[in-house]
Amino acid sequence: MANIQLTDNLKKYRKFHGFTQRVLSEKINISRQAYSNYERGKRSPDAEVLDKLCDLYSLSLDQLVRQPFSSENREPSFSCQVCYRADSKDTLYLTDEEIHFVMEYRGAEWERKHLIGYVLHYLHNVHGRMTAPGKDS
Repeated sequence: MANIQLTDNLKKYRKFHGFTQRVLSEKINISRQAYSNYERGKRSPDAEVLDKLCDLYSLSLDQLVRQPFSSENREPSFSCQVCYRADSKDTLYLTDEEIHFVMEYRGAEWERKHLIGYVLHYLHNVHGRMTAPGKDS
């Protein structure tokens, strides 16, 4: 019988961190189908997979397997530094919201990525520069 708390937590922590099943499965080196089976309770992850998930989400095994999901005092585990050029000392610092958008984009299906690119290209061509929605150019 499936551990209902674990299956619930697998889905909630994945979504909280902005991962698709495909992206998450690639991060922990398993197939998307295998991960889907874990979330649906069809199969149970082995100790190695549980260990990788705990590391990825910065959780204890008990938090992942037994305790109800909690987003309190938790931040998605994004740790990024983006550089203009690999050999440059210039660093572009992103806000948490910008990091979230980048991570969402990376996890998106190709159709959504194409749509986002189209919208950004359109805004750039119409306004000559990109502006935030609702702001005058």
